[in-house]
Amino acid sequence: MSPEIVWDELPAPPNRVRVLDPMMGSGTTLVAARMRGHEAIGFDRDPLAVLIAGAWASDVDVIFAQRKAEEVLNRAKERARGIKQRDAYPRGASDETKEFVRYWFDTTNRTQLAALADSISATHNPHIKRLLWCAFSRLIITKQSGVSLAMDISHSRPHKTRDKAPINAFDHFERAMRQITKAAPFSGSEPSRPQISVENGDARQLPLENESVDVVVTSPPYLNAIDYLRGHKFSLVWMGHDVAEVRELRSTNVGAEVSAESCDNDKATETIMQQMCDGELRGRSHGMLRRYVRDLRKCMSENFRVLRPGGKAVYVVGNCNLRDAYVENSACVNALAEEVGFDVRSTRKRPLPENRRYLPPPGKRGAGAALHKRMREEVILTLVKN
Repeated sequence: MSPEIVWDELPAPPNRVRVLDPMMGSGTTLVAARMRGHEAIGFDRDPLAVLIAGAWASDVDVIFAQRKAEEVLNRAKERARGIKQRDAYPRGASDETKEFVRYWFDTTNRTQLAALADSISATHNPHIKRLLWCAFSRLIITKQSGVSLAMDISHSRPHKTRDKAPINAFDHFERAMRQITKAAPFSGSEPSRPQISVENGDARQLPLENESVDVVVTSPPYLNAIDYLRGHKFSLVWMGHDVAEVRELRSTNVGAEVSAESCDNDKATETIMQQMCDGELRGRSHGMLRRYVRDLRKCMSENFRVLRPGGKAVYVVGNCNLRDAYVENSACVNALAEEVGFDVRSTRKRPLPENRRYLPPPGKRGAGAALHKRMREEVILTLVKN
């Protein structure tokens, strides 16, 4: 989501509001809100998203962080001398996780990543530890040259193309930390700037009191969205998350490719599904659409509950294709808004630049007919709780 959207939707100083992004991803809403001078809170179920958002939205002492990265690397190099190949795995890894690691990482990087993970885990400062893990993850989640044997992890389309990784973890760890700190927008030199709260949480059941938020700005996953956890798993296994745990998260997320059965008392969902898709969807695809509507209903009901009267919710939504059928996710948000009690104040469309896509431009040769309608634009809906 573009930071400009968040910036434009929030009041200018000195008016200060409490902003919520219940599906924060990497934290664009939180960072923009804090730069604008507002308090913000974000939730996500993806542990790596929570880590990245927390690091990006917090104060960073660049020199101190880089010095700690050097110390961690030196400890890891010493630690690596004592790691045998049979032990070059994440600590406490299950057999399934070990098999995953063997398949995707060569022996050199398995040893170096295991040593780095141990060294980072021994770091006491939680803020520095978060930055260190971000640098660690940056070595893995890349499009091309990373420490794994895969390509396109950052686009969540990993496929094995190598027998040996193009870079070694030890050689690039400090550089990764420099890239992380360079991107940090807050130095801590402005003590009056409000702090940000970043938590692991589910947008369908928010741990917030009723009427405790002034503004919601979020970009919910669209149906058949990029499955970020598929790529994030490559880093999360080294942080103590088992492959089975990540698989369970993926299957229970909003937008997951999991079907839901129809119910006789859920005619409202079927009506919204018809508004979203004028193509022919059958079987599993039809069930996926049904589940998406039900999940988004829970999310929007929670947003309505936590908003104060007069508060607004801004949804930035992408439409998509599912099995060659065009799916208008924005129609789902619009219909559910009225159902849960929002007043739909405005709906506007924003073209997506062709150089800012994960997918090829719809008009590009070889892109395929299915892409002609997919992600040409995003829809911004502004809702108000009366």
